[in-house]
Amino acid sequence: MTFAQESKLIAVVGMACRFPGVRDTDEYWNALVKGTTSLAPLTADELAARNVPRETLDDPQYVPVAGALDDVEMFDAAYFGIPPAEAAAMDPQHRLFLQEAVHALEHAGWTGGKDRQVGVFCGTGENRYAAMLPSPHSGARTHRSMSDAPAALPLRVSYHLDLRGPSVFVSSLCSTSLTAVHLARRSLLAGECDVALAGAVSVQMPQHHGYRALDGSVMSPDGRLRPFDREARGTVPGSGVGIVVLKRLDDALREDDTVHAVIRGSALNNDGADRQSFAAPSVRGQRDVIIAALTDAGVDPATVGYVEAHGTGTPLGDPVELAALREAREQAGATTPCAIGAVKSSLGHLDTAAGMAGLIKAVLAVREGMVPATVGHDELNPLVDLGDSGLYISVTTHPWPHAEHPRRAAVTALGVGGTNAHMVLEQPPTAPAGPTAPEEPHIFPVSAHTPLSFDRLCSRLAETLVQKEHAPGDVARTLQEGRRHHKLRRAWVSSSLDVVSTVLNGKPDPAPADGLVLAIDLGEEKPYALDARLGERIPELRRALRHTDPVAFGTVVAAHTARGMLDALSALGVVPDAVAAVGAGEYLAFAHAGALPWDVALRCAERHGRALEASLPGGDLSLCERLLDDIERDLAACPPAPLTMEVRSVTSNTGFPSDRVPPAGHLPAMTRAAVTGEGNAVLPSGRPSLLDAAAGWEQWLRLVAHCWERGADVSWDRLRATGRRIPLPGYPFDEARHWAVPTPDATTAHAGAPGEVRATDSVGAPATGSRTDGARDVLAALGAIWQTVLGVPTVAPEDSFFDLGGHSLLASQIMTRIRERFEVRIPLGDLLDAETLSGMAELVQDELAALRVYATQTAPADEAMETVEL
Repeated sequence: MTFAQESKLIAVVGMACRFPGVRDTDEYWNALVKGTTSLAPLTADELAARNVPRETLDDPQYVPVAGALDDVEMFDAAYFGIPPAEAAAMDPQHRLFLQEAVHALEHAGWTGGKDRQVGVFCGTGENRYAAMLPSPHSGARTHRSMSDAPAALPLRVSYHLDLRGPSVFVSSLCSTSLTAVHLARRSLLAGECDVALAGAVSVQMPQHHGYRALDGSVMSPDGRLRPFDREARGTVPGSGVGIVVLKRLDDALREDDTVHAVIRGSALNNDGADRQSFAAPSVRGQRDVIIAALTDAGVDPATVGYVEAHGTGTPLGDPVELAALREAREQAGATTPCAIGAVKSSLGHLDTAAGMAGLIKAVLAVREGMVPATVGHDELNPLVDLGDSGLYISVTTHPWPHAEHPRRAAVTALGVGGTNAHMVLEQPPTAPAGPTAPEEPHIFPVSAHTPLSFDRLCSRLAETLVQKEHAPGDVARTLQEGRRHHKLRRAWVSSSLDVVSTVLNGKPDPAPADGLVLAIDLGEEKPYALDARLGERIPELRRALRHTDPVAFGTVVAAHTARGMLDALSALGVVPDAVAAVGAGEYLAFAHAGALPWDVALRCAERHGRALEASLPGGDLSLCERLLDDIERDLAACPPAPLTMEVRSVTSNTGFPSDRVPPAGHLPAMTRAAVTGEGNAVLPSGRPSLLDAAAGWEQWLRLVAHCWERGADVSWDRLRATGRRIPLPGYPFDEARHWAVPTPDATTAHAGAPGEVRATDSVGAPATGSRTDGARDVLAALGAIWQTVLGVPTVAPEDSFFDLGGHSLLASQIMTRIRERFEVRIPLGDLLDAETLSGMAELVQDELAALRVYATQTAPADEAMETVEL
């Protein structure tokens, strides 16, 4: 392999899919190995339950078979910050793709991140849902301008997941998804992005239904899809979504990613006019794209042992595709055995997502070393001549034949209109055996945005840790760096996955959301244990203790240790809500909050400790007084600065808020009170002390875990010693029904489920259409506007527009409705600044009051005179 070829290798580091009958890649592979199909005829009862009209059932051309997805009406709008009304109007294809994009990135162990350019290349099928929505004047149609455009899909993904790379909509009909992967690969090689999401989605509407097989069409009249078979009579439609996450191979290996397969080469072309009609295929065009992809891959075609074909099961398309494949191999002189498969007979033809079903199948095949069977193939189509090409249809699932070269596969996707895509894959490289990771504790963080998702995530993780063998460091790193962190959090510190699994199985609760308060107690009353080896792993602690004599006065070592621990937390990105301290620790608390220079704080903390010692029976009281005077002089020469965070004095039971300058006399008075015995205090229980965390690495990790649980954003990479990114269970979305179609449809007979948004959702507003300046009436009318635009069942005066999923486009709709309802004009910027319902209502009331004054001042003279009492 040349250097140029090696530099073009792209790693598949993550995958996600939802296909008929399967919800993730593990279920998909199990179904492929078993040779099952999700294309089953619907019974009369099932059709009746799906509200299929009687005239449709009686149509002799109606075929009651569908490759359908379950629960397409369900979506976790809150996860993405999307208002319910907007979610109900969104194309379900967009909603599915958004959730699977999260799962794909999680499968790769990446969250995107502002320090990386993550590209999005994707396509979608026709938005058939839009035509099913109510009239343009209903609430459901309010958001249509944002939701209708298929090209908005990659832009939505980039926005909601905060991805900063290229965001490109791709459309080449049935070859869309493989075209997207090809373009994503090119973007990675050009250096336009570091990570790329590529895929497509297609949802047939209505779902769980069937189709009409018109005479002369490509649709199967009996509901069976038979790729390359003598009895092949047509295809069967299906729905699905598939996404892969790609990186340059050298980057993936350097950053310890799990590589599922390697994309060695790809090509894209069009048949042009070399065909019978616009929709007809071309042998030459398909042959040429295969040859181009093999050339790009730089491999001998004889080493490709499997081809995942387009395989639509049509009498015309199948023979053309195999003729092109045979010619490509004949030109290269390849005669070695090469299996052919086609997954459409298991799932249906997924339209724009068809190539993604084939690509993920091929990735799994080269990774696992198994060749899946092709469902529905019994006997080769007599119009197909495979000659001496070595090609054969895989009719049974069997191990990949052993060879001296890596396992290689190819994937084809062919679009109506002539756009052909072909891709060459290779098994993942064998990861070099690294040093055995020491058995040491790790932090295992788990978070979710709702209690239900939290419980489900704990259960799924517990099950995975029991069923699969993973290294603790791999699991910890993936949970730390490969997941988005939400408001409900819990973290455990352990060196054993068995222990973690047991805790997760115990249905733990999230940590209390009471803010992060760091506690500093320098141990004047009790000694603390310092692990001398801790400085080897925490550079900030090592620097803080560098000039400290190990046998120095206890408060000196304790103060420098606490300073090192605070610096270490800051280096991890931990910013507490408050610092609580007692005794000499208060000087350090004020220094950490920016009110005192560190050198002054450390000197005063030492003097505080020495003054306490001198005040004991038999001590030197004159020394004690000199130390107190030194503290006062030092602090007087350095007036306190405004605090950057709250400081809580446990000694005096006083809190000093952020952005305020603490009183200059507080600290000297605190020390004098401690010396005289008037200020004895202890830290409240439940607050981990900094010095407790100095007892060892595990104790330090427990402090970091506590900080994260209370909302801190931790730079996990600074804690990492070992660990790879590995696939772990995807996020369990807390979905609700978002379906704006007003009448029962063929997706489901479900009605009135929690979270459902209907066009009629609103609250009572003033019945009169006249303008009113009553505060309650304005608030009620504006609340009704919020409910309609945002699609929320209730609103409160203090509710934040942004917390309910609002954004500038929705604010412009509220601005328009305010103008229509109250006949006043509120600038968009003022509405956004007001933020809350009550704030916006005040703006409306002010404008109404101004109009009333203006009307009074401009009233005709005779009208004004009528109001004068004589």
